[in-house]
Amino acid sequence: MKTRNFWGKIANVSAVLAIATFFWATPAVISAQPANSESKSNNSAKVDSLKVKQTVGFAIDLLPPVISATTGNLGYSGQIWYGYKKFRVRGVIADFYLPDKVMGNDNFQNLHTTATAVIFDYFKNYNFRGWWVGAGVEMWNNRITSKTDNNTYNYKDFVATAGVGYIFKVYKNFYIEPWGAVHSVLSNESVSVGSTEYKTKNFQAEVSFKIGWNF
Repeated sequence: MKTRNFWGKIANVSAVLAIATFFWATPAVISAQPANSESKSNNSAKVDSLKVKQTVGFAIDLLPPVISATTGNLGYSGQIWYGYKKFRVRGVIADFYLPDKVMGNDNFQNLHTTATAVIFDYFKNYNFRGWWVGAGVEMWNNRITSKTDNNTYNYKDFVATAGVGYIFKVYKNFYIEPWGAVHSVLSNESVSVGSTEYKTKNFQAEVSFKIGWNF
């Protein structure tokens, strides 16, 4: 059997600019000389200077609880991550229920998925803010009920995923993260009950919104 899954990413620039400007202007005042093009270039580089070499963080994704609530069930999604310079690795777990009306199959119902994933990200900027792109692998443990015999069936999907997102630092290290991803189902299982069959689409996409904190 296979299932259909939906996954399913405000930097304080003024403070950084103020710090960069201070360190750029101080040597100019001491030497009583005007800033040249080289100092301006150094000033620009400091805006994205490395301040946090490594850190750990956590986040929750709002899509699973919201989509599960539409079915009258509870859902969740959480992740912990480790970051080094511009790289991040995430461990993700999510549990959610998909509404019957979006399954695309009238012969089955009550699609329930628990997904785990390992994802690697790369940030455009230092300090774990701004744009990132990522890719990884996922395993979806699914359960679905056939309307034909009213029995519940379990099965797994193995999935490759790629995504993009943006981190806005709201307050200190508290952030919000809009993101989107595409999924390619690598396994090719299906659920067959009598003359009915359920099969997960090979390609799927989702957009969502996370809130999180890094130390």
